[in-house]
Amino acid sequence: MLSIYISMLETEHEQNRISELYHEHKLVLLMCAFKILNNRELAEDAVHNAFISIIESKKKYFELDSRNFRCVAVLIVKNKCIDILRKQSRYSNTPLDELEIFLEAGGKSVEEQVMFDSEYTAMREHLKNIDVISKQVLVMKYYYSMSYKEIGAELGLNTKQIDNRIMKAKNKVRKLIEDAANAAKEVTANG
Repeated sequence: MLSIYISMLETEHEQNRISELYHEHKLVLLMCAFKILNNRELAEDAVHNAFISIIESKKKYFELDSRNFRCVAVLIVKNKCIDILRKQSRYSNTPLDELEIFLEAGGKSVEEQVMFDSEYTAMREHLKNIDVISKQVLVMKYYYSMSYKEIGAELGLNTKQIDNRIMKAKNKVRKLIEDAANAAKEVTANG
């Protein structure tokens, strides 16, 4: 596989960089993909497709440090896995909550992950009521700290569409959280 990626690049510096990135992150990305797809060949396809996407946008990815690259690469692999699952007819009607595994450690410290997990668990019920793209943009923006331009490049949307999706998703989650809090207060007051 590595020779395919190297052949896509023009300069020796780029070829060395992709070689470093591939060797450093290949196993983690394959494990991530296998965990989602439960199939070695499909996992390899997902990682392969992710590296092609990374090479196509090499300027923004090649300059990242190891930790940030891993976070972004894991997200790209997960999206490629979801694409593969969507193409398989047996998953076409499966809710995305059962398919996606967006929010893993991805290089976060234990403390950061525990804090994030507790917040995520509290919000999970509310996130189920948001469309797939809106969930993706929220995760990319707030968990992976990607710019609107980077998110748009990954999802094939322009920055205005990303901005609108983030605003709508945040407002919907905020409203759902407020409604749940009000309902809990009412139960407590009447209890």
